[in-house]
Amino acid sequence: MEEEILTLTREQLAELKKRFLHGSMIREKSYVRISDDRMEAWLYLAEPSETGGRYRVDELLEMLRAEGVTTGYLMPRLIAMSKKGVYQREILVAKGKEVVEGKDGYYEYFFTPDEIVAAPAIREDGSVDYSSMSMLQSVKVGEELAEYHPAVGGEDGYDVEGNVLKSGVIRELQPLRGLSIERRGNIYYAKVAGKIEMKNGNIDIRTVHEVSGDVDLSTGRIEFFGDVTISGNVGAGVVIRAGRNLVVEGTIESAELFAGGDIVLKRGIQGNMKGKVRSRGSIYANFLEQCDVNAEINVEANYILNANVKAGGRIIVSGKRGSIIGGKVSALQGIEAYHLGNPAEVKTIVHAGYEKEIYDRYTRCIEREKDLEEKLQDVLSRMEELIKRKQFQGEAAGGSLVLLNGKKDEYFKQLDEVREEIERCSLRIEKGRGTRINAEGTTYKGVILSIEGYSKPAPGGIQYATYRCIGGEIVSEDYRRLAVTGS
Repeated sequence: MEEEILTLTREQLAELKKRFLHGSMIREKSYVRISDDRMEAWLYLAEPSETGGRYRVDELLEMLRAEGVTTGYLMPRLIAMSKKGVYQREILVAKGKEVVEGKDGYYEYFFTPDEIVAAPAIREDGSVDYSSMSMLQSVKVGEELAEYHPAVGGEDGYDVEGNVLKSGVIRELQPLRGLSIERRGNIYYAKVAGKIEMKNGNIDIRTVHEVSGDVDLSTGRIEFFGDVTISGNVGAGVVIRAGRNLVVEGTIESAELFAGGDIVLKRGIQGNMKGKVRSRGSIYANFLEQCDVNAEINVEANYILNANVKAGGRIIVSGKRGSIIGGKVSALQGIEAYHLGNPAEVKTIVHAGYEKEIYDRYTRCIEREKDLEEKLQDVLSRMEELIKRKQFQGEAAGGSLVLLNGKKDEYFKQLDEVREEIERCSLRIEKGRGTRINAEGTTYKGVILSIEGYSKPAPGGIQYATYRCIGGEIVSEDYRRLAVTGS
């Protein structure tokens, strides 16, 4: 008998337990069903024999324990099954406790925490309404900036078999830091009025220099390390320097504008061939006329007339009337316009990609690098020869070695400088390689197309064209809009 018991399988033992553990009360058809996730247990009772009587509650509990159900009993249901004799249907008799997950701490911001992206409105004709642009988010003294909501702890759960189900780990955030903010409890306030921005998790409030009305020579030179906003016009001869962004609501005459960030000219500039606009970011204007413009990123306008415009990114002239007429425009990463030139055949130079001067400088630097390497190798060989002969021990030889060592240092210095210039030129060439000029409208006669150092006069009358340089020749293709990329 003992040998037979040892050979029983787990399933056979369970079946025997069901059949004999509770004597005649438990029938073969009575069973316990546990859900797959072990969170619920259901009990099915077969009708007892006529002589057996009803199931007792302790017997029902013993049935559940025998199947591994050890916790989460729904006692009112078990009692009801016993007293009322609930048979031949499954009853939910045990239920686990679901895990209640906690919440990480988080900040609620009362301003837009993302850096402001210049996003002017687009008119129906496709031109851009630069007057709608806002480069600033301003706050007042004492204004609420953010509120911290602390983490909330979770609750562990369990299944019907008594296994503990752990809730996740919660995380608190570090306090906010920055310029001109203060914390009172869990709320952060502005200590000063100014422009608010968030970078790398820090909130900074920077003061903004605002000029109400027009600016002329009587106002004097304006220089400010932060943002500058001017609500009126800017007269001739005025110089404005902003450490960050510059916004002008009115028109600009032959003034000089400089900004470490973006420049927004909500109307535009009529520079009378003397106006200058320089930006380390992008420049946005309704129009650019008779002025000199240079942006390290993009230049966007509704039309450009007789201006010298240069962009390290792209030049985009929007709208069905958007035209580049006269002057010279040059963009490293491509040009997008509606019309190029005009029916009067005004000479208009349109250049995209790296400049021929850059490529020439690059080739000269390569030749210079080779020359310096040869000279350096010669000096090093002569120094090595002197050392081998031990002539440096004599006064004359020592002097020669000192002289050669000085040349060696000078050549190394020049080599470092020329290699840095090679790197700058090669990066610019690579950035401007494969660029295009797009003209959705008409390219008129009088336009000089220039791409990657190659140029040719436009035949005129070409519409809906994309120009590329292939094998040193500028070709036209069906219009294909420039892909959108980050600045």
